Amino acid sequence: KPIVALLLGVDERPGNKGRSDTMIVLAINPKEEMTKMLSIPRDTKVYIPYKDKKDKINHSYNKGVDATIETVEEFLDIPMDYYATVNFDGFKSIIDEIGGVKVNVPFDFWEYTDTVPRRKIEFKKGPAKLNGEEALAYARMRKRDVNGDFGRNDRQKEIVMSAIDSLVSPKNILKIDDIAKHVGSNVQTNVKMSQGLSFVTSFTSFSSEKIETLKLEGSDSNSGIYYYLPDEESVESIQAELKEHLEI
Repeated sequence: KPIVALLLGVDERPGNKGRSDTMIVLAINPKEEMTKMLSIPRDTKVYIPYKDKKDKINHSYNKGVDATIETVEEFLDIPMDYYATVNFDGFKSIIDEIGGVKVNVPFDFWEYTDTVPRRKIEFKKGPAKLNGEEALAYARMRKRDVNGDFGRNDRQKEIVMSAIDSLVSPKNILKIDDIAKHVGSNVQTNVKMSQGLSFVTSFTSFSSEKIETLKLEGSDSNSGIYYYLPDEESVESIQAELKEHLEI
């Protein structure tokens, strides 16, 4: 049956639980062999249930993953079946374990690594294969992108799609257990390994070619604090499309 997975990229800092700067919703319909993917900009102004007011959606993570799940469910009006939170180390480990990801760099740019000391990684326009450290820098860069967060969201979705293609390749399916062990404490999820293996082996045609990306339309608002204000018609359209896809 159709399922929904919420992927959260978490920027963890010493002394606090971190911030969820990446939110990607995957709505998967195995019968139709299609997936719809929505990236929610971190500054999107939405109603946060535990605060009982509107705020940036990534602030919902201040109370942990359950509060974020509740907020996303409220916003999209669909249930989240599964979730996974991945920190920087987990992200790099996953990419390295699956043998890297292939991307198409949209323009020349550079970004610092998250390591100490930091170092610059140069990206040149065109096809590239990235290891974990390079992929993290590619996904995090925002300041040198004229599209800001939206350009970063596009690159993050590109990495997710490439990672899916690599993960379901025969060589990686055989070592999913090893991948899970190596990722370890850097990933939190409610997906049991047996469920993941069952899904991957039964949904054999799962690939990036069968992923449709959705875009949340909206406008910028900055009166001292920047917000992305989602367009009401766009939200309603996405809700309806996801519900139909999920057979709700």
